[in-house]
Amino acid sequence: MRIAFVAPGHPYRGGIAHFAARLAQQMSANDDVLQVNFTRLYPDFLFPGKTQYDESAQQITFPSERLIDSLNPLSWKRAASRIKEWKADALVFHYWHPFFAPAYRVIANSIDSTSLMICHNVTSHESGLVQSKLAKLAFGAMDGFLVHAKQEENEIRQSFPHSPISCAFHPLYDVFPNTNIERSDARAALQIDEKAAVVLYFGLIRPYKGVDILLEAASRLGDIPNLRIIIVGEVYGDRAYLDQALQKTPRWMVTLIDKYIPNEEVAKYFRAANIVALPYRSATQSGIIPIAYACNQPVIATRVGGLPDAIIDGESGYLIDPENPVQLAKTIHRYFSELGAPDMSEGIAKMRERLGWGRYAEILRSLIQEAFNHAD
Repeated sequence: MRIAFVAPGHPYRGGIAHFAARLAQQMSANDDVLQVNFTRLYPDFLFPGKTQYDESAQQITFPSERLIDSLNPLSWKRAASRIKEWKADALVFHYWHPFFAPAYRVIANSIDSTSLMICHNVTSHESGLVQSKLAKLAFGAMDGFLVHAKQEENEIRQSFPHSPISCAFHPLYDVFPNTNIERSDARAALQIDEKAAVVLYFGLIRPYKGVDILLEAASRLGDIPNLRIIIVGEVYGDRAYLDQALQKTPRWMVTLIDKYIPNEEVAKYFRAANIVALPYRSATQSGIIPIAYACNQPVIATRVGGLPDAIIDGESGYLIDPENPVQLAKTIHRYFSELGAPDMSEGIAKMRERLGWGRYAEILRSLIQEAFNHAD
């Protein structure tokens, strides 16, 4: 099969680019793959971070053709012409934000191939009426959808009840180097006390991700010896809520590293931790859990979106209610003080088996075939 993907890739940074590269690599083992990348992703005034580009020493890449300028409709037509010239059987879009909906609609409408969408988010986290209408503009040009959570599947079925839709786990992020580094070596590299009880938050810091909830929980945990809350990720947008939460938490307990972490450094933070916290207020799925599992680390996450589907409660991690710092504090306290930070490798191994890229690729191939049959 000849499959073309539209997705960000190198030199752009972030989880979607990493996901797209890893999936294209997996698919290329059995199919011919073309990845169509962007010459311009976000205009600078719309991007809240310090840079859109991956400055890591070790890149996560798949060969791609940079053809799409998100603001230039002529480039959308050129990309569609390239895909037609390549004679793709199927075109698969990676979708995560309605900003890209007009480009995706034009490209999909300009080709004869079956068009499908991998939905990293069906609805953006700051969605409003305009964003919703833009999303439906792109969705309306698709012949099938692959989502990462049941609630996302239900949302799409409301608007497209007859379209082929598949649901799959977010696969394991096995793309980062040094995932087996010894904890003692990781802590030495990061200057973390060997005896510390470490809870890690990792990823972009935005209000819906609930870092302030984690900090409120931490303020209740002063009786855990050497507790360290390490928050790693670039702060997006207004940080007043975060600063306010930090002021209420003992300074000795919290370390904030406000920056994007290069690929070669990611595993050090996960391996240095005892457990990884995802105190999200809302979510579809998260790439953080697959990174944690790749580094053999358990997680604490809220029961939102598809997160419960990726955790065996009590075996690979713990599930708690959202917006509940008291419950989060009790869970952290139990993990360290009552259970002694137990080894959860066996439960994590079960989830690693479920989160393979080969399985994800087969789900996508089956969806493409279903879309072919549905069109007939």
